[in-house]
Amino acid sequence: MAPRADVLLLAVAVAAAACAAASAQTRPGRLVVSGVVPCNTGTLIDAATSPAFPDAKVELRCGGSVVARATTRRDGSFEMEADAVAGALGALVGACQLVVDTPLAKCNATLPAAGALVSSLQSPLAGMLGGVFRLDPAGFSFRMN
Repeated sequence: MAPRADVLLLAVAVAAAACAAASAQTRPGRLVVSGVVPCNTGTLIDAATSPAFPDAKVELRCGGSVVARATTRRDGSFEMEADAVAGALGALVGACQLVVDTPLAKCNATLPAAGALVSSLQSPLAGMLGGVFRLDPAGFSFRMN
């Protein structure tokens, strides 16, 4: 009778381990940030009226740590994904921002070679759909380093 109990206990342990491994691989949700990076200086730069910034490196920084990265396409657009737990809570409390350290001189030689574009985040009206929390730049502003 003891061998049956051992086999049953082993089967339960294997099933529990498999469930734990499967749930560890399933993310509770996704944080997706997308937008367009403008090639311009100023505060709250209008991306619709500014030229696009292609091949710019964009980082999502929350609490001082980089949680996601993307490179803009030829039209200046980007999309990045981060763990919703890490990014969404920070974004909600204002601890996250988008930072473009790529010098503006790369998209327009007449613009400064030092400085960064920075934006806080905002949520569109339908920010949370199907477990995906979507955020957009609130408006990029140029900051000297």
